[in-house]
Amino acid sequence: MERGMTADQVLKALWRRKVLVGAIVLGCFAVGAAIVLAQPSVYEATAVVRVQPHRLGEEMAQRTVSELVEQRLLTVRQELMSRPVLERAIQEMNLYPDIVSEDGIEAAVIRMRKDLTVRVEGESAFELTYAHRDPQVAAQVANRLPQLFAEQAQKSRQDQAARATKLFEDELVSLSKSVTDWEKKIAQFKVDHIGELPEQLEMNMRGLERVGALMQTKSEELRVAEARRSELARARNAADSEAGRLESAEHSLTQALVAARSSWTGDHPEVKRINQELSSMREKRKDAESRQWVERQERTRVSELITTIQKDIEALHQQARGYQERLDRTPKWAHELGVLQRDYEIARTKYQSVVSRRVEAEIAQDLEAKSAESLFHVMSTAGVPTTAARPDRMSGLLIAFLVSLGLGILTAVVLEMRDDSIRDTQELRDRLPLPVLAVVPNMHGKAEKRVLMPATGARNGVVTPSSSDSPLN
Repeated sequence: MERGMTADQVLKALWRRKVLVGAIVLGCFAVGAAIVLAQPSVYEATAVVRVQPHRLGEEMAQRTVSELVEQRLLTVRQELMSRPVLERAIQEMNLYPDIVSEDGIEAAVIRMRKDLTVRVEGESAFELTYAHRDPQVAAQVANRLPQLFAEQAQKSRQDQAARATKLFEDELVSLSKSVTDWEKKIAQFKVDHIGELPEQLEMNMRGLERVGALMQTKSEELRVAEARRSELARARNAADSEAGRLESAEHSLTQALVAARSSWTGDHPEVKRINQELSSMREKRKDAESRQWVERQERTRVSELITTIQKDIEALHQQARGYQERLDRTPKWAHELGVLQRDYEIARTKYQSVVSRRVEAEIAQDLEAKSAESLFHVMSTAGVPTTAARPDRMSGLLIAFLVSLGLGILTAVVLEMRDDSIRDTQELRDRLPLPVLAVVPNMHGKAEKRVLMPATGARNGVVTPSSSDSPLN
């Protein structure tokens, strides 16, 4: 039967079972002490690393590594705990050979993460602590891990700078092809619309003015030639009348000469006069015919000249129409050429910008490579520890003693609570609903035995009234 206990009852129970409690305390403490003393000693070595501020001069080159070194402190624990760093340390220093041979490198990495502690100190430093059973190994690992981390961080920054440079180079190739294509398009456009381009507007206007001036000159020449042809036409009519008249007169004189010769001899004065007049008339007719031929040649020349001038004027009209059509189409081509040149300028501006950024990226990459060694500075190297960091054997022994004592007390209390024996009058009154009539004293003698049988209901040496008796009897 379980029941509550007071402090006095607990103390009495412990005293009654002091041998058992002592045995439990000593046994448990011995086991706990053996466990504590059997734990291997673990040594901790600590190194403090400071991250040097690193700024590239903006006037020298724009940074391509966007993450500042100081910002890496926010993720330094994750980076130090990363598989590449720890795996390299395990392989380089031959750590956890048993775990590696049995469970593989991944299990060794997990174990090393448990033995490694990283704490950020301030704004630009971190503290690295490594625990190992061998103090020499603990110090070596604590000093080597910052170097591996620095090498990994430097390689990461240099790779990032190299990727940025490669990105600009690839973009430069694409933009160069785009710029070349736009240049070809503009060149072909100018070839297809040569003479109608905006830069040829002034030349076309001057050409149109020049053609207009030539047309005025040719028109004036045509007017003069047509006047000359009219004059020659009038002169031809007169010449034709004179030549015909002289021919008719010559014919008449010839007939008169024939008649005179039929009447007179050749020495006759009349025959001679007619011969002279006929000779004179023949000369005049030849002279008139010669002038008529010259005038005919002049008329032919003038006609040809007029035809040539008219052709020239027509050609000038064609040139004028050509210049005017060019001037009329120039605004249209100017708009289309402007669109092409705008797109070309955009592509060219991008190309020049990428060229500038690539040069800056190359400079930044060189600066990253040259300044890589100064990124991390070990402020405090890890020394070889002389005392074990854990386990704390004094604390362990104290805890083992307290646990053993607690187990002993708990055992005594549990046994006491499960014991149904009645040891005093007060406990009897508390546990029995009947009144107590008499109490048999404790008989210390072992040889003497007494039996008390005066009333019914005797139990455990205590007399109680029967159910038929009155409580007052």
